[in-house]
Amino acid sequence: MKNNLPQTENITWRGIILGLLSIPVNVYLVVQTETVWTTQYPTTMSIFFNAVFTLFLFVLLNLLLIRFMPRWRLTQGELLTIYLMVTLACVVAGHDMLQATVCILGHSTWFATPENEWQSLFSHYIPDWIAVTDIQALRGYYEGSSNFLEARHLQAWLTPVLSWTLFFSAMAFSMMMLTVILRKQWIEHEKLSYPIIQLPFEMTKETRFYRNHLLWIGIAIAVGVDLINGLNFLYPQLPGIPIRQDIGRYFTEKPWSAMGSIPIYFNPYAIGIGFLMPLDLAFSCWIFYLFWKMQWLFGAITGMSQMPGYPHTGMQSQGAYLGLCLFALWATRKHLYRVCLAILFGRKSGVDDSKEPVGYRFAFLGLLLSGSVIVVFCLQAGMSLWVIGLFFLIHFALVLAFTRVRAELGTPIQDFYRAGPSFLLTSVFDTRKLGPQNLTGFAFLYGFTRNYRAQPMPNQLEGFKLADKAKLHGGQLLWVMWLASVLGLLVGFVSFLYAAYRHGSLGTWRGQEAFSDLQRWLTFPGGTDWTRLGFWGFGMALTFGTLAMRVRFIWWQLHPLAYPLSGSWGFGRLWFPVFIAWFLKTLIVRYGGLGAYRRALPLFLGTILGEFVMGSLWAILGLLLGQQMYSFKHW
Repeated sequence: MKNNLPQTENITWRGIILGLLSIPVNVYLVVQTETVWTTQYPTTMSIFFNAVFTLFLFVLLNLLLIRFMPRWRLTQGELLTIYLMVTLACVVAGHDMLQATVCILGHSTWFATPENEWQSLFSHYIPDWIAVTDIQALRGYYEGSSNFLEARHLQAWLTPVLSWTLFFSAMAFSMMMLTVILRKQWIEHEKLSYPIIQLPFEMTKETRFYRNHLLWIGIAIAVGVDLINGLNFLYPQLPGIPIRQDIGRYFTEKPWSAMGSIPIYFNPYAIGIGFLMPLDLAFSCWIFYLFWKMQWLFGAITGMSQMPGYPHTGMQSQGAYLGLCLFALWATRKHLYRVCLAILFGRKSGVDDSKEPVGYRFAFLGLLLSGSVIVVFCLQAGMSLWVIGLFFLIHFALVLAFTRVRAELGTPIQDFYRAGPSFLLTSVFDTRKLGPQNLTGFAFLYGFTRNYRAQPMPNQLEGFKLADKAKLHGGQLLWVMWLASVLGLLVGFVSFLYAAYRHGSLGTWRGQEAFSDLQRWLTFPGGTDWTRLGFWGFGMALTFGTLAMRVRFIWWQLHPLAYPLSGSWGFGRLWFPVFIAWFLKTLIVRYGGLGAYRRALPLFLGTILGEFVMGSLWAILGLLLGQQMYSFKHW
């Protein structure tokens, strides 16, 4: 691989090979834990504990090489290459992308009955190349005790698997091209904090990191908690450490009971990640969490809670995220103007893109090509061009917003359930105008838009940030990450289908969600839903208002990124660890300054690393013994 970037480290073939060898076992572990045992769910986190555990194993191996075979030691670049390849493979094979999509592909065929009338409603709109229509081939998939590797099963799934692999590969590539276009602005100009990458970077930087006593204290705390609670899970007669409580059960009288569940968790890793977050963002997260609870309280007092869907958390959050996307693009407008000049005039524009992973013109052409693959895929599935355009405009706007949130906030989770493009479009347009073919397309696109926890772009941008910090060749890393994504898709499909034919009916509720929505849209068509759009507008207006306050008043601490994030179900399990982290960090910075913060940081990195290592060991033990184990991540 030719290096045209000065003072950068080339991606080595050894790092690539070790990364490729690590992908199958990690993807298999992800599928088993998330869909077979329905526990842990590593790809619903911002940082995947299995990828950190894999990196930890290679770091241990490297310590032995440094001690006994120093010439064979792995460089920081090789270790980060392995970590990023595992991460990019797992994200596309994750719970909210490939796995959810597979659950949809055979659902309409297997569950069609005379009572639900799916055959007459929409089955004839489903092309056989994106779904499995062989009822006999699906019998083993839903009933289990079968083998995916039988000829009939392989033949039935081959075309849909290859079609969706092409689609998701194009999706990952288009996001990577967008990342290239935005990389310089968000990494070099704005210098966003990227809290999520601190742990893997420190783990690979130098051996001195592992000589810090506070690091091992943090590891010991996290490992101790998970070891004791894991033994308590297996042997209930042994004592455990209560780290999960719900104080919402104490509010039994109206209107206070309307607030519902108020979890109080003490997850060590979540406290550690919260400590990495900027203070104003951590503060805003738990403040806005209380704000969402106040909405429920206000609804109970005023009677608005009787309104179906109140307070429409998904629509508020979607409005907020789209508002954040518009603001991010507006703030990036000068950089985007320079990118446009480079695309139109090349080197004559005076814009230097020689240090980018690929040139801006190549990135633009790559975006057009991959976008064309996505559009043609949907056109062949029967969708209309204008609907495809609106759907993916909303989708990529949401992904951009989530990428920005990750880069600046570094939250433990980005939960955004059932509020994707299809829900906005069916709220704006009469479902009869959208038509049955487009609505059927929405059902099949539901797999990767039902939640936005597993999207490649945030991980891609973090990969380029790690490359920038470690002086890695960004152009080579781009192709390595995309290769990992394609391999992750192929391994993910095989792992999921093999497990499904063995166990039967894995994740059928995901398919049920998609086709229940489709059945409702076709059976009870409706016009513009002004109530939902009102809450959508409220979310966008509140976001712009909070942004205006931050720009106008220096004392304003609330950050708009925290508003949609804190409204999710998943963050409801993490708000208290973030509060603890904010409180501790505030005390440390106020009375000890930044020096005290840097000295304390290894303690909190240790809590993350310790819990990820012990959680991974419990997951691996569960696979070996064939039974469910203790889950440190209880959401």
